Amino acid sequence: MDYGRVLTRAWEITWRWKILWILGFLAALGSGSGGGGTSSYTTSSNDWPYGWGYTYHEPYIPPGLIAAIIGLACLALIIAIAVWVVSVIARGGLIAGVQQVEEQEHTSFGLAWRAGARRFWTLFGIGILAAIPMIVLAIVAIVVLIVMFVGSGFAFDSSEAAGAMGIVTSILCGGVFCCGMVILAIILQQIRIYAERAAIVEDLGWIEAFARGWNVLKANLGPTIVLWIIFFAIGIVFLIAIGIVLAATAFPFIALVTNTEPGPWLFALMCCGGLVFVIVAALISAIVQTFTSATWTLAYRDMIGLAGPAAAEPLEELPLELDEEPALGE
Repeated sequence: MDYGRVLTRAWEITWRWKILWILGFLAALGSGSGGGGTSSYTTSSNDWPYGWGYTYHEPYIPPGLIAAIIGLACLALIIAIAVWVVSVIARGGLIAGVQQVEEQEHTSFGLAWRAGARRFWTLFGIGILAAIPMIVLAIVAIVVLIVMFVGSGFAFDSSEAAGAMGIVTSILCGGVFCCGMVILAIILQQIRIYAERAAIVEDLGWIEAFARGWNVLKANLGPTIVLWIIFFAIGIVFLIAIGIVLAATAFPFIALVTNTEPGPWLFALMCCGGLVFVIVAALISAIVQTFTSATWTLAYRDMIGLAGPAAAEPLEELPLELDEEPALGE
């Protein structure tokens, strides 16, 4: 594989067809998730600071507030599902957009989006197939760890040395198992990347596309690893550049804040700065997502033997037909 040609062509498509940036931004929305934890603190009557004569009453929560919280939770769930659906369609649209550019030398947001929407259920099935092994292994890991820790607790009652050895063994086995799950997650992620391209480029069903992705990965393991290394190096350079830019912009702001008195203007400046940062981050994320998807699509086309845009074939030179044979001496 000519990696330089693939990366150059991917950047050319990314820069020329800027309409794909919208799909890149929408696809990036579903690439991350956040979570949080809750903690609780239970107090007894002896911990209450108001003295012995105070009677504790459970706080009254209005039913309307509970209904509002439930409604907001349902709304957040609906929005999360909608964002995920849009991101799946956009991911398919990015693949279809690059395919259209390579085959037809033209694409548009509508064409790419419709192609991604048409293959939504196929992409959804591919995602399910890629997630099933991780879900099963996670359940097995939880059960095994519970059994091992319970067994270690019984062993600890009979012998401290045996209990300590069991706990250490459980931790080591859990660490090895976690490392194995990380490797498996990377492999399944790469199969999904190729399977999605098989579904869009070769118009395969979700099971056939997943099998095709696995076969392409096995046959092209070396080029896949090289592309991962290239993306890793690009990511390191990109993070360094972002860090330099953030440091260059943060130092003047910090100096301004420390040398002046805070006021409403400072809050407005922080809001403007945050808005600019969000816009720039979204733009960069869209470009990176588009370039990455285009690179994998072009690499997949190269792996399965699809040529680039067909060049115009030269006209064949037709032989000259003469009604009469030329006379001798002419």
